[in-house]
Amino acid sequence: MVAGIVSLLLVATSVQAQTRESTLAALGKLPPAERRARLVEGAKKENGLVWYSSTTAEDALALSKKFNEQHPAIKINHFRSSSEKLLERILAESRANAFKADIVTLPELELSLMIKRKMLLRYEAVESSVYPAETKDPRGFWTGLYTSAWVPGYNTKQVPKEQAPRSYKDLLNPKWKGSIAMDNEPYNWYVISLNYLEKRDGKEAAAAYMKQLAAQQLQWRKGHSLIGQLMAAGEFPIASELQVHTVERAKATGAPVEWSVLDGVIPISKVGAAVTSTGDSVYTSALFFDFLLSRAGMETIRASRRIPTRPDVTAPYLKPYKLLPFEPHAIDEFDKYVTLFRETFKPQ
Repeated sequence: MVAGIVSLLLVATSVQAQTRESTLAALGKLPPAERRARLVEGAKKENGLVWYSSTTAEDALALSKKFNEQHPAIKINHFRSSSEKLLERILAESRANAFKADIVTLPELELSLMIKRKMLLRYEAVESSVYPAETKDPRGFWTGLYTSAWVPGYNTKQVPKEQAPRSYKDLLNPKWKGSIAMDNEPYNWYVISLNYLEKRDGKEAAAAYMKQLAAQQLQWRKGHSLIGQLMAAGEFPIASELQVHTVERAKATGAPVEWSVLDGVIPISKVGAAVTSTGDSVYTSALFFDFLLSRAGMETIRASRRIPTRPDVTAPYLKPYKLLPFEPHAIDEFDKYVTLFRETFKPQ
């Protein structure tokens, strides 16, 4: 009996995904003006939008408000968590056939894992042609909204500019022992940095470096926003891997913080938007997706000090440096990297 009910649910979910996919494909063939009109009319018949994201509640609210200026009748139900915890929730809900988000905004690593599980659908936004190929999934499942750039941050009252870390080796200075904060799940930073050091110095040297950094008695905290706030308050002088926008946002309020770059390179990953295969509101999903990639959506993202992927709206923070992107091969070995990080650093 139970097995039969589960089978029926799986069939219904599959049919729903196929319907959403065919609708999105048909919409993508329409001229822009006609597509927008069709999306608006279709959204009127749907029951709002369910949006899962790893962006901050403050940033999500700003985007929701901007969207509602154009579409005031559409209710957005937003759920926010860290990318790691959100992926855990998504996979748990999927196993229970209870994942009902219409759209997700997550780092490319988590999006790639969702693609492998057939949880996302292809959709090409009205303004997709504005975005360079490197900002989009080559298979068409997601488009990047902004770039996360991982850099050391420091409290300028505690660390003079000339003493700020400028190389990976600088983080091993004995004077910083017990004074460096790190998020307890910094997997994107760890994977990219480890791969960079392996290519530059060799695998043994890269592994040895990470062990030496782990021996610096790191101050473990959860959440980069929290780490940025505590660093600005003087709880610790240095954070090893903050996002640029976290520091820039604090600077804009007058906080005594700054960021530096190690060896002239910056690990980066994209946070992208994608339409799911399971949501109920396909027209609203596409309408919101198009808004996120529009100039209005991107200007809202830039106003939060983030780094939009749209070339005619982006911020200049990263231009002088070599960027180290997330490498796709790491996705297939992600569990290995997580285990290696935990064994090396033993985060608390």
